[in-house]
Amino acid sequence: MYQQQHERIQLVILIHRFRYLSFMICFFFFIILNQANTHNWPYLPVISYYNIAFMLEAEIHGTQLYFIIDTGSSVTMIESIYKQSQTFQNLNQTYEQQYDLGKCKGVFGMDRLVLSKQLYIPQFTMAYGTCQKMPFFDQYIGLMGLSNRFQVKHVFEDQQFHSSIFGLEFRKNSESRLYYNITNIEEKVTWHQLNVDHRWMIKMLGVYVDNEDVTDIFTGSAFLDSGYSCLVLTQNQFAYIWEKNLKSLCKIIDKSIYCDCNYNNFPNFTIYFEGAKIIIESQNYFPYSYNDKLCKLCISQHNRDYLILGLPFIMSTTVLFDKTNQKIGLVDSFDIHQISPIYFHLQLIIVGTLTLVIIFYASQKERTFVKVDIELRNLEYL
Repeated sequence: MYQQQHERIQLVILIHRFRYLSFMICFFFFIILNQANTHNWPYLPVISYYNIAFMLEAEIHGTQLYFIIDTGSSVTMIESIYKQSQTFQNLNQTYEQQYDLGKCKGVFGMDRLVLSKQLYIPQFTMAYGTCQKMPFFDQYIGLMGLSNRFQVKHVFEDQQFHSSIFGLEFRKNSESRLYYNITNIEEKVTWHQLNVDHRWMIKMLGVYVDNEDVTDIFTGSAFLDSGYSCLVLTQNQFAYIWEKNLKSLCKIIDKSIYCDCNYNNFPNFTIYFEGAKIIIESQNYFPYSYNDKLCKLCISQHNRDYLILGLPFIMSTTVLFDKTNQKIGLVDSFDIHQISPIYFHLQLIIVGTLTLVIIFYASQKERTFVKVDIELRNLEYL
């Protein structure tokens, strides 16, 4: 009889330990997942085109098209055929813009716009025309200008929104989003004042290529461009990276870099800003492979004196754009590579305290069971 009671108490102790252990594991993972969850801002789903362009689905007067999200363009541009819409209003103003890749020109007009079948813009100003030598631009794909120029309003400055702040969260192998009407800013955003009045450009404090400090070569500002841009280096920066990291693994064909597709052989870029550190992993500047042996790198050069942090950078973090206050916000996610926000440490302290309380309570319960077990054993000997 006493042996049966002893076995029963041991079983109760085992079940008791398992319950508290399960509770702590679930509680810990709840905290982790809570950190990893996407933000509670309204958003539009973003479509990735082989990770070299990110687009929003749109509709104008019953016709479906796509807009490439471009923080480097001030104007939203579509083909001139959309002037045939019954709701089109001609503003009798011409538009002309020279880009690095080509030239666009047209006329300004207004029309109704629906984004991602969920966001209705009753009147929005766009340029209707043509673009020469611009990749993808045709009657089904246009450019959505989201620059910080005050002269032209972007779509998320519509009067229906309480805030013009929007955010880009592009991901290579998971869902991409464009956040808009952002009002409840989280504490883990570090804000950076723009240092140029017509570009989303902020100052870098330091740059590492793997463990090598290359800050002296990468001093200056960085332009955040979500259009067609890759990592666009200055000529000096490109020459250094090419000789040091790429030359033995890659070759240049028609001004593009083609390399071995094993991105693990290539370096990560770590960029320091005031209060933030963002790591661009090598896989993010390998947009896609042409075959099993050859990949085109999303790294290039230009003759300007600043670095362009294009899609590889935006795929490495979440970026907020505040046109009203001329600021860029870098959002830290739960990643050991990034600077942990203060409130995450507070949550860990709270979890640790609760863990100690639960362990103490569980130990007291267990001591009670053990005490009963000892008394039963003594009775058995008697």
